Amino acid sequence: LTGIMVAKSMEFSYQELAKATNNFSLENKIGQGGFGAVYYAELRGEKTAIKKMDVQASTEFLCELKVLTHVHHLNLVRLIGYCVEGSLFLVYEYIDNGNLGQYLHGTGKDPLPWSSRVQIALDSARGLEYIHEHTVPVYIHRDVKSANILIDKNFRGKVADFGLTKLIEVGGSTLHTRLVGTFGYMPPEYVFYVVLNDTILFI
Repeated sequence: LTGIMVAKSMEFSYQELAKATNNFSLENKIGQGGFGAVYYAELRGEKTAIKKMDVQASTEFLCELKVLTHVHHLNLVRLIGYCVEGSLFLVYEYIDNGNLGQYLHGTGKDPLPWSSRVQIALDSARGLEYIHEHTVPVYIHRDVKSANILIDKNFRGKVADFGLTKLIEVGGSTLHTRLVGTFGYMPPEYVFYVVLNDTILFI
């Protein structure tokens, strides 16, 4: 964790996480993402979601840890802690109502009324505006999609999954060297620029 300032109170032991998830049982598993599985647990009197990541995902782990220990906003998922024993673990606040994709793509959730959809869109935009405009340095999420918008018990939106986030120095220039994100959600100008840039690099 060199270069990342993290409070000692945010550190969890593997034993504590394993006990809270019944040894990461299927009964406690609530999701599966690109970088690992997510488990429900109650830790230190709080409902949490624990992301268990492979050691190979260390870059994404460190990126997310760095961002979420630095930025705090009502519309960004809150990081509670971490663990680096055995595997890599990130501990988040538990968000009651799943993610936006589950409501939009008919996976067992009732359709959202338009008023809720608009509110969630506004909440997500506020969270992204905060990391894009009001932090020093600023951050670019690079993987905004419905599965990464979580919905709390009041049907308000929170942006999650910062593993592909890129730090941008204010006033600096950025050279894109690889395409990251999820196809179908990337801005076309971003895809075009990176592909064009890669073509130039290989001439």
